[in-house]
Amino acid sequence: MWETHISVQQTGDSLKILLDRMSQPRGRMRRNEWMEKLRAAHLNLLDNYPVYYDWWLQDGDEAHWFAGDFNEELIKRLQKLNLTIELTDSPESRLKAFQAYIDACTQRREQRLAAFIKDRPEIAFTKFDVLQPSFFAYTEGLSDARAECNFFAGGALSLIRMNGIWAEEETLIDTPEGVIRDPDVHFDGKHLLFSWKKSLKEDDFHLYEMEMPSRKVKQITDQLGFADIEGIYLPDENILFNSTRNGNAVDCHTTEVSNLFLCDRDGRYMRQVGYDQVHTVNPTLLDDGRVVYTRWEYNDRAQVFTQPLFQMNPDGTGQAEYYGLNSFFPTTVTHARQIPGTRKIMATILGHHTPQHGKLGIIDPEAGRDENDGVTMLAPMRKAEAVKIDAYGQYGDQFQHPYPLSEEEFLISYSPLGYHIGRPIRFGIYWMTANGERELLASDPSNSCNQPVMLVERERPFQRANMVDYTKNEGVYYMQNIYEGGGLEGIEPGTVKKLRIVEIIYRVASIGAAYGWDDGGGGHANTPVGVGNTSWDVKRILGTVDVQPDGSAFFTVPSRTPVYFQALDENNRVVQTMRSWSTLQPGETQSCVGCHEHKNTVPVYGHPVSMAVDTGVQRIKPEGIGVRNFSYIAEVQPIWDANCISCHDGVKHKMSLKGDLKVVDQQTKRKFSDSYLNLTHAKKLTDGNDSWQGNAHHPEVNWISALSTPNLLPPYFAGSATSNLIKRLEKGHGGVKLSKDEIETVALWIDLLVPFIGDYREANNWTEEEKKYYTYYEEKRERALRQNEENIRLYVESLQSKAK
Repeated sequence: MWETHISVQQTGDSLKILLDRMSQPRGRMRRNEWMEKLRAAHLNLLDNYPVYYDWWLQDGDEAHWFAGDFNEELIKRLQKLNLTIELTDSPESRLKAFQAYIDACTQRREQRLAAFIKDRPEIAFTKFDVLQPSFFAYTEGLSDARAECNFFAGGALSLIRMNGIWAEEETLIDTPEGVIRDPDVHFDGKHLLFSWKKSLKEDDFHLYEMEMPSRKVKQITDQLGFADIEGIYLPDENILFNSTRNGNAVDCHTTEVSNLFLCDRDGRYMRQVGYDQVHTVNPTLLDDGRVVYTRWEYNDRAQVFTQPLFQMNPDGTGQAEYYGLNSFFPTTVTHARQIPGTRKIMATILGHHTPQHGKLGIIDPEAGRDENDGVTMLAPMRKAEAVKIDAYGQYGDQFQHPYPLSEEEFLISYSPLGYHIGRPIRFGIYWMTANGERELLASDPSNSCNQPVMLVERERPFQRANMVDYTKNEGVYYMQNIYEGGGLEGIEPGTVKKLRIVEIIYRVASIGAAYGWDDGGGGHANTPVGVGNTSWDVKRILGTVDVQPDGSAFFTVPSRTPVYFQALDENNRVVQTMRSWSTLQPGETQSCVGCHEHKNTVPVYGHPVSMAVDTGVQRIKPEGIGVRNFSYIAEVQPIWDANCISCHDGVKHKMSLKGDLKVVDQQTKRKFSDSYLNLTHAKKLTDGNDSWQGNAHHPEVNWISALSTPNLLPPYFAGSATSNLIKRLEKGHGGVKLSKDEIETVALWIDLLVPFIGDYREANNWTEEEKKYYTYYEEKRERALRQNEENIRLYVESLQSKAK
């Protein structure tokens, strides 16, 4: 039992000594020296008297109390506890007053924890240094990391059992060369799932399970070079987790990506269910059987403010927005957990370029789906303010990994002093109320205490039927009325004639970068597809389907394929584009009400059977260029070569449309042509960025910038319908009249955000070492994909065997 042996005399003397040390005038020391002494003083008290000092902090000015007089600070705390005690400067008077304060705090602790400790609860938690990644989700720590590897050896899996108001701690696993993370308790309360990486280079994070009565540990997943993290138990006895086995690299940096996978409790039939552009993070299970998780996503928009909550069924079907898809705030929502007995979520709200800690809030999607509509901040309770802040929530006290017990009480990994004690921040495990009353349950002077979970039996959530049929390779979308929702606000019904279906192709590694900047902020596109501000990813054109006059559409798409849609008018110009993506599982049917409709919207009441249903399911029809990746070099440049460069050669006319590939910078590691740079009105950057940046707002050729705002854009915002180049080509120019197919190819290029390449190796300016680097991760991804397909084959066989 810790803390109970500490004497008040020692505590009082330490406070006095530290007060004397810190009370010397600020002018006698430099600011850096003062800050170091302040940190040392805080840490000394936190290390030696964690509970007592936390009482002292919460009852006064948490960070800066040293600037005051000790007696005044003590009187302030006594008054808060309704104690009236005469206090002088004598040691005896101080000791008596301080003893009274400690006694009152102990009684308060007994009152606060009375209900919580009634059944001697057990809490499992992890100990590890809080990571400081460049982006909050870069926590995989791979043994063959592409670049940034966030791993600091030294951790433990621990358990505390409440014995009265104090906790007894048991170390379940000590891993001095490794790290343990992400505990999740099975519904029976007798098994604990976690991830464990035992060394920096000889191991990676994999899933393990501990049988709590015997403390026996079983390894579930393995294979060096892949990280399996953030696992949770599902009602059907499968495990959902994030893994780097997808093999992709982040669009805007040099790190690997984690997506969602499934396996059973023995690690069998491992298969990918999330096919996402970048990271998915921290899945959690709701009482109704759905899974909520954080999805970082920025197809055709800026990357900083787009870490919303998504939802899906445990089999991977039904992937859709849950909160914050089209808003600047919250910058990031993660560590989500359902509040028992409600439909609300408790979550950590933090920034983009920050660690995984910040402020604490409640998300109520019934109150709204974007910005601060459904957000209430906690400890203390207050209405959230909708702000645009990259490093949101990093000032003052810090929260992470909430475990709600009710709407009023929760367990939390918390640091009252935040960065006032330096980096990395050290957290403790607390019991806390929504208004901020708190009691410290566990802390460690040498490590941070994180991720508390109650080791208790719980009701198994509703088990949703598995709707995936892996014998199929397609899924079906049904849209009731595209004119419902804000996406086509103001557009006359009947305007949209077709939907274009575009597949997003992901990179395996990062070589070179192009910098862009627009209303959504700035950022680099790595292994760039074009100059800055252009498409983040290579895009594959699958074709179009008809939209019926009543706005309905009913069509098949390839399953396990990330796609997005563009609404086309009668001229095949984009009216609205989906700056996100959707993925169907094999055999899945997914429906929506309209275009960017509010997710609280229900199907239109009394709506007759749609024309699309009457017509039947459509198959995708190829567009003019066929089904292939779009490359400016392969699709657009031949049009200029055949029709334009006899005049636009850079001599007869200074506007060159020549397609010779040449090196124009060193940063992008990509060769470009005069025609591409001129049509995108690109300018070479300075100030540390050697790349070229396109002008997405030029009247001649304009497009939706890849760094555009996360908010919903109005119809016809930019693209081929607003670009003068298309109008010029339609009228004819210089005695040349392009064919309809040629003009539509140029329009398609613009509406895809003017990509230059259709393969990440195309027009590269890579060294031999860089080519080998890319090949290494390309082959690694191919091996993982083959294994994924083999696992699916075995899974199907197992189902067929059970059915016999």
